[in-house]
Amino acid sequence: MAAAAAGTKYAHCCSRARVDYNTGNSCYVFKAIRSPDSSAVAASLSNNAIKLYSCSPSGLSHVADIPAHSTTISDVQFPFDSLPQALYSCSRDGHVKAWDLRSRQLAESYQAHHEELYAFSVSDNLVAAGGQGDVHFWDRRTQQQLASFDDMHMDDVTQVLFHAASSKLITASADGLVAVHDVAGGLEQDDGFIAALNVGTSVEQLGLYGSEGQHMWCRTGTETLQLWDWLAAAAEDAVGGDVAVADLAEARQMAAAAAGASSAAALFGEVDYLIGCHWDSSSGQLLLVAGTISGAVAFFPIAEQQHRAGQLPPGSNLLQPPAVVLNGCHRDIVRSIDCFSGAAAQRLLCVSAGEDAQLALWTLDQAAAAAPSSSEDSAGPSRRQKQQAHSSSLRRSPY
Repeated sequence: MAAAAAGTKYAHCCSRARVDYNTGNSCYVFKAIRSPDSSAVAASLSNNAIKLYSCSPSGLSHVADIPAHSTTISDVQFPFDSLPQALYSCSRDGHVKAWDLRSRQLAESYQAHHEELYAFSVSDNLVAAGGQGDVHFWDRRTQQQLASFDDMHMDDVTQVLFHAASSKLITASADGLVAVHDVAGGLEQDDGFIAALNVGTSVEQLGLYGSEGQHMWCRTGTETLQLWDWLAAAAEDAVGGDVAVADLAEARQMAAAAAGASSAAALFGEVDYLIGCHWDSSSGQLLLVAGTISGAVAFFPIAEQQHRAGQLPPGSNLLQPPAVVLNGCHRDIVRSIDCFSGAAAQRLLCVSAGEDAQLALWTLDQAAAAAPSSSEDSAGPSRRQKQQAHSSSLRRSPY
């Protein structure tokens, strides 16, 4: 992805698809993800279904609907690069399910009895899922439950993530803690505990980045961003890592200020919410992805290395002017961005999904040479946007 120094680039929406074409079953998108081989896109919807699309530079094409769960879908993932046909989902109905996209049939099912599930992760033969304070484990070979950790968190477990290279399990919660366990020697809650990182507020989303996934970003429920050296904190002879490397407590204001110094200033007078982060492995750059209530999205490079080296004065804005802007397709909050990688990234940038019930494919191949005006979207706001109250809580709750 282009560095900020090269100037802001404006992506072109090369394809879009509505998920609510059935007016009797209106819905919007929680999350859209591409398959590991980039041949498919799966979208989890607010009506508890998953829509499947074929994906190519020529566009998105609807393939099938999967009636996946009986209540809200919490997450969807393609966990295995070697199995691009294996799609997993979890839900408040207490199930983690695996779907074979070739037959569109259920292939695996795991159940946490009488408990809602909010997050999951899959690694080799293990499935882990977080619920109402507990983390449950199943054996993929038998689909039988192996263990439950019931003393890790005091509130809903919002994130679960295996770090396969180190046999570590990372969990995060609305209680503001990120816990790290070593599961190499078995599923022992006490003996496997390594570290607890105090984020201080509800963790909504996290991701690993760096050459070995040794760093972690956390998006919080108060729209802030923190960066951590989690693997250093989890080391046996840990030195450091127990405090955040950077705490962007005013991330939205920082993003708006950074955009104000670019050609995208008119689009981002205010930045309303954070979507997540994207790690560009080719450049070694972490970018914050944030958006506006009218559907514009920008990728802001984070000046992390300069911050670590002490090259920035205290109080400096760690966000640089946007490297890439998405605008002109969505007209409501964008909930999800998934960037392409490998050969597909030569043609496609990302897939986005939002509360306007639209999926969009973006490319830089036909990006506009000049910045679009903030009023070029002549279609006006969507019905949902008109009805939406301008409150401090902009996102629709996934729960």
